[in-house]
Amino acid sequence: MARVLDVGATGLLGQYIGQEALRRGHDVIATHRGRDAPGDERIEWHRLDIRDPSAVSALVRSVQPNLVLNAAAMTDVDRCEADPDEAKDVNETAAGHLAFLSNEVGAAFVHFSTDYVFDGAGPATENTKPHPLNAYGETKLFGERVVRKAHAESIVLRLSSLFGWNRLSSKTNAVTWILQKLEAGQEVPLFSDQKVTPTYAKTAAEAAFDLWDQRASGLFHVSCPDCASRVELGRAVADVFQISNPRLRPIPVGSVALRAKRPLAPCLVVRKVEETLKRPMPTFRACLEDMKATR
Repeated sequence: MARVLDVGATGLLGQYIGQEALRRGHDVIATHRGRDAPGDERIEWHRLDIRDPSAVSALVRSVQPNLVLNAAAMTDVDRCEADPDEAKDVNETAAGHLAFLSNEVGAAFVHFSTDYVFDGAGPATENTKPHPLNAYGETKLFGERVVRKAHAESIVLRLSSLFGWNRLSSKTNAVTWILQKLEAGQEVPLFSDQKVTPTYAKTAAEAAFDLWDQRASGLFHVSCPDCASRVELGRAVADVFQISNPRLRPIPVGSVALRAKRPLAPCLVVRKVEETLKRPMPTFRACLEDMKATR
């Protein structure tokens, strides 16, 4: 049993991390930014703004965790473009400080990054040279680098188009947004010319703990192996959730007024994590089937 600090535990990824830690029998200390802590009494909750270095320092030193997982991030791509300073504070500076403190107290550290560190010229391995097209990707890339500098044995996982059930808020994600509209009988505009390899939050949480169990370190891509367009993802959602006559409308990325430029095919190659864990990453359809079974 370990003491696990789940930073950003009320976000989609943080929720799955907390539940996976509990499933494995660990003591879970978790942070939230909202006024009130969620009601799960199996978890020790602490209110925290990771941009406050003194508060972060006090928490890590008092908790003395064995493992810290940083699921906190500023992920709104257009908001990052509008406020790159705040994006830097959260995605880079705060991440590096948390990694430094984890190293200081002897805790392992897992940090989560993004496929948007790439320009989307094609499928990318961990050895592909990053080239972000927007402030979100840039701050996340710099975050990876400061984390690795502050904690040489850290694990950095790059994810893509995160999805799963959000049990703590109405905020949607790559799958639930599509599903919500389809079930309401609404038309769903989806990019036909952007391909991604979506990441099930459950898969990311399991991989994080399994890599830590193996005492791995370094950079890993974690996602479904499917490199598919947003329209293709929509068709899979409609099929698995048995929605007849889905109103999917293919549109090009350029038809939408977006503040930040999007990479067109930042698909992650997952061979390294599969070889390390000696198992395949689950397909997008398999993850959707799991969501359906756990609704």
